[in-house]
Formats: sequence, structure tokens, C-alpha cells
Amino acid sequence: MPAMLRSIRFALPFAIVLATSAGAVAATKRFFAYNETTATDFTGVYMAPAGTTRWGPNQALNDPDKSLDMTERLVITGIRPGHYDVRLVDRKGRACVMKGVDLAHERSFEIRDQDLTGCG
Repeated sequence: MPAMLRSIRFALPFAIVLATSAGAVAATKRFFAYNETTATDFTGVYMAPAGTTRWGPNQALNDPDKSLDMTERLVITGIRPGHYDVRLVDRKGRACVMKGVDLAHERSFEIRDQDLTGCG
């Protein structure tokens, strides 16, 4: 068997393992939301690809008390890097949408009081 063919035959399984491992790492990136508001707790945190209304599951359910309380960090699951609109629902049922959250280049985003003006 020629030396080149032996090298390819030896290296191919390692290349396949490396490629699938990189894909698995990309799919398991962790994202976070930080509630930096002064007085708002959220019972609903929904993500949709930017510019759509295809809201995913309630991310607040990832928290032990099923809400994103003020000054708390929330793990966001089941999404890939990209740009998202975030629908926030407070304990009184009022909803707000933060548009164009960049999770393509960032791994977290902050929710601030000024993001909640005009919500209803």
C-alpha cells in the first residue's frame, strides 16, 4: 500500500472525530441574560430569530424559581449564535420586546430599565 494512502487511512478517523467535536462544541455554547433592572422580575423570556415572531420556549423556566428576578443571571438554552428579538413578560403580564440582541458575537445580553419604556 502506498505511503500516502496509509497516511490518509490513518488520519481520516481523527479528522472525523475533530470535525464532529467542533460541531458539538458550537451547538452547546451557553448564553446568558442578565436582569439589570431595578424592580422588574420576568416570568417569561422568549427568544425569536430577529425580525420574526417565532418565539421559542420560555427561557425563564430554566431558573430554579421559574423567573428571571432583578439582578439575576439566566442561562439561555436551545439556541445557536445569531441575532434575536427577546420578548419579556413581567409578573403582571406586561410584555416588551427587545429587538436585535446580538448573540452572534456576544454570549450574553443585559436587560435594563430603559429597555422597558413603553411596554404594556
